Amino acid sequence: MLPLLLPAGVANAAEIKPVIVDTDIGDDIDDAFALALLLRAPEVSIEAVTTSFGNTTLRTRLVRRLLHQAGRDDIAVGTGPSTADSTRFTQAAWALTRPAAPAPDAVALLLERLRAAPTGSITLIAIAPLSTIGAAIARDPATFRRVRQVILMGGSVRRGYGKVPGTTSATPGNEYNIHSDPGDFRRLIESGVAVVLMPLDATEVALPLAMRRDIFGQPDPADRALAALYAQWAANNPWGPVPVLFDVVPVAWLLDPSVCHPVPIRLAVLDSGATIEQPGAANVHACLDVDRARVLGLLTERLKASPSAR
Repeated sequence: MLPLLLPAGVANAAEIKPVIVDTDIGDDIDDAFALALLLRAPEVSIEAVTTSFGNTTLRTRLVRRLLHQAGRDDIAVGTGPSTADSTRFTQAAWALTRPAAPAPDAVALLLERLRAAPTGSITLIAIAPLSTIGAAIARDPATFRRVRQVILMGGSVRRGYGKVPGTTSATPGNEYNIHSDPGDFRRLIESGVAVVLMPLDATEVALPLAMRRDIFGQPDPADRALAALYAQWAANNPWGPVPVLFDVVPVAWLLDPSVCHPVPIRLAVLDSGATIEQPGAANVHACLDVDRARVLGLLTERLKASPSAR
């Protein structure tokens, strides 16, 4: 039998964390940074990527092109249910250069991966409105409960969107992912699985210009793809040129739990998408603050690493 080859920096196979990523990549740029960080994490095995909300077919083409640039055509990508979505698909031109091709149904792919893995082994990283995940729970709740935990970017508990990138307001608001699909978030927290929530309180982390230049100046094809996606996003989005790394924080916490410390709380979910803290038994663990320097340091260290160091 051939010896098991492990990624650099990983001592044994038990250290490798299997994950499935559910993403609405293509509108804001933070999904692309989150996926790029996972691709540079030798301690993670990406079991599948599923696309969620809006034009999921085009999102699948974008994910496949990004994975191809990173030399990871082996990762399965599933297309979730399409939905109405008024947000601009800022990176559509880059996605459209990937030829259209059939893709698995994301709900079936997610459930198949959970059935095939030991119960409690796969972590689901949810960085999108939860239309695909909600459909999986509705289709087969027992299989969905095989997930280890769901690490979710969503909600606004004690603080809201700040007026300046990388800051928060003192007043909670309606965060985009939950506002877009409050019913499926409610379905998730009632599903019986462990949910680790990364709300606006902990995810307003801006990527400074100097760090962007460091990352985009790297010769690796995946870094060049990230730079191209950023350029399209910067030219087409209504929010300005400074990326806020909302979706990177769940990945950063998986890789380095010191970036934030989840606490047990109980949330009620209003139809507006508001997530209201209330008394009672906890239904999520939520990060209510974040070490921004650690998140930025982890991201830049991993994305600047040479391919041979991964």
